This record gives sequence, structure tokens and C-alpha cells, in this order.
Amino acid sequence: MSYDDENLDFNKIDKELDAAVEADQRYYRENDAKFRAVHQKVATYDEFRDIVLASHIKPLEKGDRISECKMTQPWNTVANKHTPVNYDKVSENQTQQDSNTIPQTSHEFLKHWKKSLKTLDEKCNYLIDIGEERLTKIFHAEISFGLLGDIIQALTMYKLDEMSCVVDILDKLTIINRFSLSVQFLSSKEKVVCKQLFEKLLKDSADDETIQDKLKCMKLLYEICDQI
Repeated sequence: MSYDDENLDFNKIDKELDAAVEADQRYYRENDAKFRAVHQKVATYDEFRDIVLASHIKPLEKGDRISECKMTQPWNTVANKHTPVNYDKVSENQTQQDSNTIPQTSHEFLKHWKKSLKTLDEKCNYLIDIGEERLTKIFHAEISFGLLGDIIQALTMYKLDEMSCVVDILDKLTIINRFSLSVQFLSSKEKVVCKQLFEKLLKDSADDETIQDKLKCMKLLYEICDQI
């Protein structure tokens, strides 16, 4: 045996080899889990992460006992035995997360608009987050029947620093196909809300002549009559 062989620490080498094999196995296991999560089209990043983190879990074989299994990953990543689940907080977080979803089609918009947004404030924030350019692309063909009235009502909840964005949204909606038809189908109540929105915008933009002129022109397109 050579001098180098006598000084080799085979136990250390075995441990390093085992660690390398385990790291390699973990890489491929988690990589497979990532592809599986993408294929399943998970809705949130948290779901994606949980699938990857649970990739090491194997199904129980016949005769296995849960009491003999070493638990390294909690069954419930939200709660534990010491902390009760605050379902209101979970629902609030989900709503905030959903509000960041930017739709690409009118179908995606309507699905999120009807299912996830419960208040006018949420709907107003959603419209402003999307912006007038994206809204124009989403509704390039037409605005769904009855939706224009809902959008107008939601925009009444704007904050003062959001005024310009709201004006731009109202302006861009006028170039969408069949816009005039959507205006004609506004209910009498929706027409009143529309008039109130324009009055509020005109008041808030009193010092901005450009916005004032734009709003006065748009009043004709939205068929706002002073006698409403």
C-alpha cells in the first residue's frame, strides 16, 4: 500500500459520495416535480412551491405505519397545532394575490371580475392595475353586454391621484368596437352613475384644462345629458 493510500479517509469519502448522490437525486426529483406542476397548470406560486417541496414524499406501502414514519414536512403549511387558522386572513391574502392577475382575454377578465372581485374598490383597483392600453386590447372586439355599466360604477371609487388614469380608461373605451351600442344599453340607473362620475372628474380636474376639455368631449360619446 502506498503512502497516499494509508492517509485516505474512506469514511469521509463515503459520506461525500453519499451526499453527492443524494444531491443529484434531489435535483432530478425536484426538477420532475416542477415539470409536473407546470403540466397541472397550478394557479399560484405557493401551490407550485408545495409540489416541489413535497417531491420527496413517497406513497405508503402495505404494512407501513404512520407512527413509524419520520415527518420532515408538515401536512398543513398554513397552520400548526399551536396556531389556529385565520381563514379571513387567508381569504384576504388570496384576494390580494388574485388582484394582481393581469388577464389577456375578455374571458379571463370576466372570470376574475365576477369570481374574485367582491367590492367596487377591488374592481376599481383592478381596472387601474390593468390600465387603459391593456383594456383596449382585451376588449378590442367589443365590451360584453352589461359590463360597461359595471366598469363605470367601479371607477367612481377612484382616489384623487388616480384621476388621470380613470380619464384615460374612459377615453380608451370609446374606441372599442360597438361602444356606442353598449352606451345605448346602459340602464337609467347606470346613466345616472355615469353622469355622477363625470361630474366628479370635472370637479377634481378643475385646474387642468386638458382633462376638462377631454371630459367635455367624452360626455357626448357617453351620451350624458345635463337634464338626467
